Amino acid sequence: MSEPLLLKHLSGEPIGRFPVWMMRQAGRYLPSYRAIREKHSFWEMATVPEVAAEVSLLPVNELPTDAVIFFSDILTLPYGHGVGIEIQESVGPVVAAPLRGRADFERFATFRPETHTAFVGKALQLIRQRMPAEKTLLGFAGAPWTVGSYLIEGRANRHFQNILGWMHRDPHDLTDALGRLNDATLAYLKYQVENGAQAVQVFDTWLSEMPRGFFVECYRPLLNTLFRALREEKIPVIYFSKHAHHLLADFRELEVDVLSVDNLLSLPEVERRTDAKFSLQGNLDPLLLFCDQGIVRRETRRLVAEARELKRPAILNLGHGVLPGTPVETVRAFLEEARQLWI
Repeated sequence: MSEPLLLKHLSGEPIGRFPVWMMRQAGRYLPSYRAIREKHSFWEMATVPEVAAEVSLLPVNELPTDAVIFFSDILTLPYGHGVGIEIQESVGPVVAAPLRGRADFERFATFRPETHTAFVGKALQLIRQRMPAEKTLLGFAGAPWTVGSYLIEGRANRHFQNILGWMHRDPHDLTDALGRLNDATLAYLKYQVENGAQAVQVFDTWLSEMPRGFFVECYRPLLNTLFRALREEKIPVIYFSKHAHHLLADFRELEVDVLSVDNLLSLPEVERRTDAKFSLQGNLDPLLLFCDQGIVRRETRRLVAEARELKRPAILNLGHGVLPGTPVETVRAFLEEARQLWI
């Protein structure tokens, strides 16, 4: 069986255009998603394999996207391992008993994906059976810093006082704690690949809050142990961070295949700052999708023109996830325009 288009493109095989998909493409902007959400809690949608597979495939069935990213959450790993996490509407994840010391993170040494997140494997198998062969099935996980931020803070906040306080008190102790989570994340991602994922994306949304010194000395080496182990298994790895431009030059030492970037810098500028080491993914502003279709198509053409300047194959995407309330018509305009513009 031949490779799907996105993977062919990354390997340098011409497909005639840039592949395109969207983060959070199976989400609340879709009426079909909202209809399913009315019948199930969020965790039911993520942990019942039939439901997770159905939701994951909604965008492929309704929109011209080149990839399926399975429906889940970056906190599914700790949730499956017994950490009490409630997804509250308009609040986000709330951790019943925040993890505040290294001993709390030792629990992840016993994480076994086939036991604690078997539902993920079953969902991926169902998705792979039902999706078109030319599409790419993407697995994903949250990166240790971002997942750790939620687990340590207890909920999203603007100050991150608990994880940053821990970092300042004892950076190596925090690194050891995140290392336990890193090991579990590696097992989790390998399990996804064993069950059908063809590439994986690691989400590190809150990297923007990390001081450069900690990133270079402690966190980048930790990330690279994760990335290196995945790439040794020939698994393409995409790494996403948001608003972490203070670290772009330091990203040059990351051992990933694709860097997924937000919309604050142009793709050529990101490539320049990272010495063209990576393929890039991005980076249309999700808020543009609230504009009329003419503006969306114009800005998509601009994005394609930027991608054409790059030295490595690019994947078109948004700078972050599709926002609730986004009109489906403008989402379709972005995807259609991206797919009809030849390289």
